[in-house]
Order: sequence, then C-alpha cells, then structure tokens
Amino acid sequence: MKKYLLLSLFVLLLPFQQLHAQDTKIAPTTEEEYVMGSVGYKMFMQMKVALKDNYKVKDINEVEYGDRKAVFKGLHRPGEEKPCAIILIYTKLRGAPEYYCIPTLDAPEILWDRFRVGLVGQTDNQQDQLQFFGFALAKAMMYFNGK
Repeated sequence: MKKYLLLSLFVLLLPFQQLHAQDTKIAPTTEEEYVMGSVGYKMFMQMKVALKDNYKVKDINEVEYGDRKAVFKGLHRPGEEKPCAIILIYTKLRGAPEYYCIPTLDAPEILWDRFRVGLVGQTDNQQDQLQFFGFALAKAMMYFNGK
C-alpha cells in the first residue's frame, strides 16, 4: 500500500513540474538548494537565519483539510522568476511543521531519492499522511494550472 501511495505521489508531482517548466527552462536543483529548501528554510522560519546568497521564497499555494495543512512555497534563485525547488511545509494539528524540498524534474536522481525517503515523516499514521500529500499536491496542481 505504501509503495502504491508513493508511486501515486510521484505521478502527481510529474505534471506539476512539467506545467511549471513550460515557459523557460531553469537549471536543475542543486544539492545546496535542496538543503536550503529542506533545512535552511526551517532554520529561517524558526531562528530567523537569513537565506543564503539572496535567494527568495515566494508563496505558491496552501491546502487545508481537516486537521492537516500543506503550504507550498517556491525557492527562487537571485534574478529568476521560476523556482529552483518547491518547499512543502506539512503540519498536523498540535504538531511541529515538517519541511520537504521537491527538486526540479531534471535534478539529480539522488535528490529525488532523498525526497522520497523523507516522505516517511514523523507521523504515527503514514498512510493518512501520504494520502493527504497526494490530495494536497493534486489541489496545488489544479490551482497552478488555473493561473
């Protein structure tokens, strides 16, 4: 069941990245950007540590359902309009936020593997969490598609 949910999640991410990359091609997410999206942004939010090298974070979409919430933000290189990664912030009522970094479609496979492995999260009910991720990503894709 977990493998099916992970596969579904990947299939949902694929068009989101393709829709986003239609206009101009951007360079793939780097290792440093992946760390900035998954750990650096968390430090920025919790301790107000500045993001490196004038990177910007811009809101994309927010999805809330029941006691769960997913916030999508774009990590932007200096001077670029398209994000070089998507930050996913997942929260469950009375729980600490969990930060994930979704790399560009053509990013090194190791970054996609780290994202996939990281989806396990720190929850006691992984199936519900992954189901919500699929739901939130689908809503975010349709929001983005409507722009």
